[in-house]
Amino acid sequence: MAAAVIHRSMAALNPNAKEFIPLAKYVSSEHQTIINDLQLSLLAAEFPKFAVKSMAEVLYANDGDLMLTRHMLKEEEAIPWLQTGDAVASLYADMRKEAEDHALARDAYFEQARQANDVGNKVLAHQLIAKGSWHNEQMKDAHTKAAEAIFQQRNPPASRQRHPTLLDLHGLHVNEAILIVKRELAAIKNKYTKSKRKQIFLCVGTGHHSRTGHARLPSAIARYLLEEEHLYFTEARPGMLRIIS
Repeated sequence: MAAAVIHRSMAALNPNAKEFIPLAKYVSSEHQTIINDLQLSLLAAEFPKFAVKSMAEVLYANDGDLMLTRHMLKEEEAIPWLQTGDAVASLYADMRKEAEDHALARDAYFEQARQANDVGNKVLAHQLIAKGSWHNEQMKDAHTKAAEAIFQQRNPPASRQRHPTLLDLHGLHVNEAILIVKRELAAIKNKYTKSKRKQIFLCVGTGHHSRTGHARLPSAIARYLLEEEHLYFTEARPGMLRIIS
């Protein structure tokens, strides 16, 4: 009888809903003390495109608050699919050109310095090392400027206005991304009151389009969130982390 009542509740939200979601299949017994089968079934009916496990994680993070969870899932549902691959590669190449030019010049001077040192010309080697070191500092400055430019391009004002807690980190090096995440998390925390639950999305990518095919950014950001920010997060979708605080 209870199952029939639940099924009718689901059908009222979604006429295509056909099954009752067994909570034990998706969450631990510890989580089941906070959320229940009916809540998860109703969410599954209203948001059929979401993975049940993902919805259970949001519901658990919200202490079983169904209305708040629905609001957050609707926010996530509105996030557009982001262009990656060639779009990021092109942006990266354009923005990093100055830094890469300095890197090439640095390497050339250092190689010349090595050759000069090998033939005993210490004075020339010292001069060449100084020039290479100058280009190295210029390269670092150029990368810093490029990182900010890439972040602004990937997170334009119009997008930030629609999705103020969505941070797209594509095109950033690990150390750059961590600094930007630290800055943006602080800004978001200051903007929202402590009493208001919020969710933040970090687009870290999957590594499919990286030069090595291995994504360093997701694991580095995850480690930073855990060890430095002490934040609870889950993977909302491949390449996107969700923080609820």
